[in-house]
Amino acid sequence: MSIYSLLITHYSLLITHYSLLITHYSLLITHNSLLITHYSLLITYYLIPRP
Repeated sequence: MSIYSLLITHYSLLITHYSLLITHYSLLITHNSLLITHYSLLITYYLIPRP
């Protein structure tokens, strides 16, 4: 009985760990793409000839 509850706790912690990892990496990807967009907008802004 206790072995099964330990197994269930172990696997639920594993699932939580991996879902947090996935969330972390997706946030990193989103952050990097926002950075890329930001810098490309800056470059575009500075490359536009102004009167």
